[in-house]
Amino acid sequence: LAMLSAEQQSNSVFYAGPKGILGMGTRWGSWQLAEDLVSADPTREIHPFRSWDVVRAIHDKLRMLERNTINTGGFPKPSVRHWIVTPIAEGAKEVSRPGGTDVDAYQVKTHAIQDICNKQQFGGGDRHYLGVQWTLWEGQLVLTMLITVTVLHETLRIEVTGHALGPVHGLFTSKPAAKEKEVAKQLRFWETKKIKLPLVDADEVVRLTARAPLTRYPPLLNWLGGSLTLPEPFGLRHAWADRPWRHRFMADDALRAATPVLRVVHSAAIRVLSDNGVDTEQFGTRAGFLSTQVQDVSPRKADVYDA
Repeated sequence: LAMLSAEQQSNSVFYAGPKGILGMGTRWGSWQLAEDLVSADPTREIHPFRSWDVVRAIHDKLRMLERNTINTGGFPKPSVRHWIVTPIAEGAKEVSRPGGTDVDAYQVKTHAIQDICNKQQFGGGDRHYLGVQWTLWEGQLVLTMLITVTVLHETLRIEVTGHALGPVHGLFTSKPAAKEKEVAKQLRFWETKKIKLPLVDADEVVRLTARAPLTRYPPLLNWLGGSLTLPEPFGLRHAWADRPWRHRFMADDALRAATPVLRVVHSAAIRVLSDNGVDTEQFGTRAGFLSTQVQDVSPRKADVYDA
């Protein structure tokens, strides 16, 4: 149980393309800010900085999301974490958590996270994402906004993506209906009434009695039938979750969270760039355009490319 609990708290997750990320759902939106790094002073060079410096500033700002300028309900306290995302095939049969000296109790250590953030931005290998997450509606809705910062040649790219994991299918939360049967009334035989039948009928009693002697040999029971194959590696919560877009308020929560998160990310990133001598005019223009665009956001299948 201790190992299972530690694995549940791991900061390593799996991305299976159109199936989404384990425990976070599919990607429904993406906003990208990509501009060249140009010195604000032509006579001086940009102060050297890394992707991790920008990510750390964004992390600190995201922790303030629950604070409001006016007295309203606002956001509940979010979970802000660094995630290491491992790509897997869409039809993968099994997965394994990363191991080695950089992993302790299924947790990728901080220095390894920094190395992945700064160095593994192109080509094979795991990727780093900064995530802000809310678990709402008594666990039925998980909203996650992921942020990644990359620098290729002279272009800095800040990508913000929205993920949503909807409620568990009603089949697993509702009680089964009791068995009923219509019979004629004794006196008024032309009228009928419904009577409840036993939950365990005679056929089920016979089946359980026949299987009882075989419980000491599970392989034979599995061969005869009765085993349930779980949809690994994503598990029940992911594979049998409904889309949140069918629920009006859940959809509203997902769409409303995107705007403040996007603006906080851009504000923190531009401040870091300005402190390091980068001309932020183009970044500010692009951020303003995205800030306008996200006001009319609508969910889409961002992981499915028509190509």
